[in-house]
Amino acid sequence: MGLIVLAFLKATGLSSYPRADIAMLLWGDADPRQAYANLRKTISRILSRQSEIDLELLSFSKTEIALGADAVDTDLDDLLINSPTIDKARAIRLASGLRKEFLQDARTQSKALAAWIDREREAHLAMLRRCVLEIGVLGDDPGNRSIKDAAIRLLERNPSDEAIRELLRGTMFQMAGNVSAAVARRGRPPPAPLEDMTSSMQRLPRLVLLPPLAGGAGHDIASFAAALIEDVTIGLCSMRSVSVVAPYSAAKIRHQTDKAATYERHAISYILDTRLTREGGHYSLFAQLIFFGSDEVVWAERFELDGAGLIRSRRDLAYRLAAAISQQIHVGETIRSNYEHGADVYRRFLRGQSHLMSLSLPEIRRAKKNFRDALKINPEFAPAQSGLSRSYFLEWLVTARNDAGLLSTAEQHARSAIAADPHLSAGYKELGVAKLYRRQFDESAEFFQTAESLSPHYANLIASFGDALIQGSRPEEGLKKVEHAIELNPIAPDEYFWTAAGACYSLGRYEDALDYIGRMEDRTPADRLSAASWGMLGDVRKARQFVRKTFDVHPTFDLDTWMALVPFKEEWQRQHYKEGLIKAGF
Repeated sequence: MGLIVLAFLKATGLSSYPRADIAMLLWGDADPRQAYANLRKTISRILSRQSEIDLELLSFSKTEIALGADAVDTDLDDLLINSPTIDKARAIRLASGLRKEFLQDARTQSKALAAWIDREREAHLAMLRRCVLEIGVLGDDPGNRSIKDAAIRLLERNPSDEAIRELLRGTMFQMAGNVSAAVARRGRPPPAPLEDMTSSMQRLPRLVLLPPLAGGAGHDIASFAAALIEDVTIGLCSMRSVSVVAPYSAAKIRHQTDKAATYERHAISYILDTRLTREGGHYSLFAQLIFFGSDEVVWAERFELDGAGLIRSRRDLAYRLAAAISQQIHVGETIRSNYEHGADVYRRFLRGQSHLMSLSLPEIRRAKKNFRDALKINPEFAPAQSGLSRSYFLEWLVTARNDAGLLSTAEQHARSAIAADPHLSAGYKELGVAKLYRRQFDESAEFFQTAESLSPHYANLIASFGDALIQGSRPEEGLKKVEHAIELNPIAPDEYFWTAAGACYSLGRYEDALDYIGRMEDRTPADRLSAASWGMLGDVRKARQFVRKTFDVHPTFDLDTWMALVPFKEEWQRQHYKEGLIKAGF
């Protein structure tokens, strides 16, 4: 709250503000006495913290809260400059500083505070628009990247802003318009149902990217191509105008005998069908995008998988998908610049990803080597940093030694990924995982929330977020997340159902927990939860069956040792689980 007060004073240009008014701004929906009590406690915490860091950012009198003696520079300072014109340097600073929404992660506890933040955000958008219109979008100069990003953000917020659209027209960010023009030149109108779907706010069109058919290719090149498609799939999860089916479900759909019925059942609108082909001594990836409603091939293309063609293939594949599906796609997020650092870096990253498809320790360590090799070439390649973070966490999980050093290293690499690319969700996701298993539940949830805001359709991320909320003793919220992940990934992996079952148990919905476990292909990992659920339902005979199965797999299982390892935030949840296990006969 102290930072919100500081932001309020800086943003309004005031040096002080009445204490009573601050209390009502922050807690105006509460009883006034409670608001004043909250303010007193907040002031006490601020003074204590300022004493610790030896800085006076805020000062307090009996009636006022004021800026302290120690000055602080903020991104807001540029906004407060009163000037009739904006030069390019200032415009770039403003656009860079306003990439994220004002007080994006703030938790508002009053309507007054929420309304003030909304007004500030609208003012910032107006300032961004002024910057873009005065400076314009000038070529491919890297210094103009923030201006271009600002223009795309403005157009996403207001697609009818023709002044902004005109500035973007003809640049690489107008992919959809360019492809539509190319289609028109060929005499082929774009699919009519596309406009209906993209204009509908009730259901987003769904896209599935099927993993490549091997076409006789060896294991290495087939795994490599599959990793490429999975990587493009995850990258497209950041789009807000299309829902992307998760890679796990896509792999399952690939092997369905009646694909048409599968597409219809899962409301899939577009299918990217891919296969490997060999020409001469080189492999290429043939891809065609199909609109399911009319069984029309929207486009087809062949992409190189070796040498410099690799990066171009990744870029062009994402490009054509974005352009063909919707003219409203936020392409600035669809095609990420951190893949432009060279084929060798990306190749090593994909190899690392393919090794992580197996959870054996040797494969995890092979993945780590490939990620490290990528970082030797380009230390700022964020996906490889997040891959290393994942590798260290999986090593911690598989070795089961409770090695705190592995989790600490996982956290370090996740932070490095975020520093390298703060717009990439994977770094926040892996940091959320590391924080969860270090039992820093609130921080874990915050990082998952940031990750979800960046990739709102990334099913594995959302399922992990749900698990973090459940173990953070927020099972109802967590279950909703997992259910949403199952919607995005309809042929879901077992861990989704296992996670959902754990949430249902914590909510006292024992039959629902058993139903979710029943949807798992391999139910063995959930034997303890099955036993606890039957125990709470009073069916001792069935509970004992799962107790015996647990000891068959883990003959040295000890209840107290196990309960000490289960990462629940609040004791009621731990005792509730223990109660079921005891009733089951452990």
